[in-house]
Amino acid sequence: MTVYFLVTCYPNDGDQPLSSTDVTAVGAEAWGELLGMAPTQLTDVYPLTQQHAERVRQLTGITLDLERYEYFLEPEEDPSL
Repeated sequence: MTVYFLVTCYPNDGDQPLSSTDVTAVGAEAWGELLGMAPTQLTDVYPLTQQHAERVRQLTGITLDLERYEYFLEPEEDPSL
């Protein structure tokens, strides 16, 4: 099973995503470490908070603007498999 990881940005007052960035290259181990769980447990959508912001920037180059937006790590299975 191939899993892709996306960082998705939503406006604070909205339900429709503004953007989604493929961050699969970072690796499941790094995301698991960031969120405090085993990589095999990354099966849900996880909010990225101020606690995660600096490490997300280091891993991806994405700066989280948490005053204006909400960010989530969204693992997705490859639908073609």
